[in-house]
Amino acid sequence: MNQPDLTAIILAGGSGTRLWPLSRLQSPKQFLKLVGSESLLEATITRLHPLIEPSQVVVVTSEELAKGEGFHLVQRFKSILEPVGRNTAPAIAVAAAVAEGTDPVMIVLPSDHLIADVPAFHKALTIAIAAAREGKLVTFGINPTSPETGFGYIRAPGQGELRKVGEFREKPDRATAEAFLASGEYYWNSGMFVWRASAILAAIEKYVPQLASVLATIRAEVKSGIPIAESIKAHFAECPSISIDNGVLEKCPDVYVVPGNFGWSDVGSWDAVYEVAGKDASGNAVQGNAVLVECRNTLIRSEGRLIAAVGIEDVAVIETPDAILVSRMGQSQQVRKVVDELVRRAGTEHIEHVTVRRPWGTYTILEEGPGFKIKRIEVRPGGRLSLQSHEFRSEHWVVVSGVATVTRDGERYLVKPNESTFIPIGAKHRLENEGTEPLQIIEAQVGERVDEGDIQRFDDVYGRGPAKAASRD
Repeated sequence: MNQPDLTAIILAGGSGTRLWPLSRLQSPKQFLKLVGSESLLEATITRLHPLIEPSQVVVVTSEELAKGEGFHLVQRFKSILEPVGRNTAPAIAVAAAVAEGTDPVMIVLPSDHLIADVPAFHKALTIAIAAAREGKLVTFGINPTSPETGFGYIRAPGQGELRKVGEFREKPDRATAEAFLASGEYYWNSGMFVWRASAILAAIEKYVPQLASVLATIRAEVKSGIPIAESIKAHFAECPSISIDNGVLEKCPDVYVVPGNFGWSDVGSWDAVYEVAGKDASGNAVQGNAVLVECRNTLIRSEGRLIAAVGIEDVAVIETPDAILVSRMGQSQQVRKVVDELVRRAGTEHIEHVTVRRPWGTYTILEEGPGFKIKRIEVRPGGRLSLQSHEFRSEHWVVVSGVATVTRDGERYLVKPNESTFIPIGAKHRLENEGTEPLQIIEAQVGERVDEGDIQRFDDVYGRGPAKAASRD
């Protein structure tokens, strides 16, 4: 059933601020396991089988996410790394330019949506692919079930499995959304597309000439022998920041929509998560360590600590080790305002979790204060931190389990469980796990500065560069 002229472009660079405190800048929504055992990104790729093989998948994400949460997925699939965010039009344009030599049919999907009825989704995809092979630009419209004000809309009157788009409409107010629903002519804009690379590139050249100019520069450099990743890194920031809808589709007179009814959700808010979650007889959706007494229609999610709820109704409570969100159901679209406030006060709770994933493993901040920080570091088998030094702090390492291979100023030695070692200020050092079991250490940092910016990297097996880093490793 595999079709060799297809390629799947998975857009995985979003931030998902409305799902704070679970979603963070360095661990956004697409990497979360909100429903089931897979992350939303993994589920997006899985549901394409058997139409698409892993070799036909291209993940578009940011350089920053590829250093952390996205590293292992980027290693498994072809990838395009954005040095800066520029919305969907540049991401899609660069992916099309990379693939244009074979002119494949591109299935462009956000990485963070949920689709419950996969066979129905495959049927809709088949219709769209056939139209794309004829040169059409195709999107998917979702049959609306409520007057949702958080989605854009597509007007497509008439009948049939493939319809010409009448107009695109931005997110409406409540009264307008109700009118859309009553008319029966409008669909939610899913943000999913199918088209040939040549077709979307021709439309971009016509409607977004500034973006087309950047693509021309990249093509010329690649033709001269410059690696495409290097050219993208050099010129991507020159792209206009614009969505493919605003930049191209709203201006193009020949766009088609496949109406869809396949259990789609953008799971873009805690209200949306509640809608798709399993519930008990009282309408409560519970995940993690929780005790509920006389509660109704609540969403309770604990990442560790016990949540005890008594007599509450229509409330969401989301717990992580460093933050708790309490929101009335129906108000979770306002969660992004919490993130805005954290940005204003220069907080860190919107950036990363207490436990941070890296290509080599994880670290967890246990406690910190003026002049010190204590971490638990776990290095996976075969994991190797960069060769690095610190200008303002020393580090004390105690091995809890596994065996640490330590490099310190050229000396290489082993540290076993219940043993420790000391890394002085300025020493070039590296920690690695050459064993077959996870390595766990407790690290105590002491010094004038113990922030994550105090690191000079000299060598890194994960290709993350020798410059000053914004995170530990």
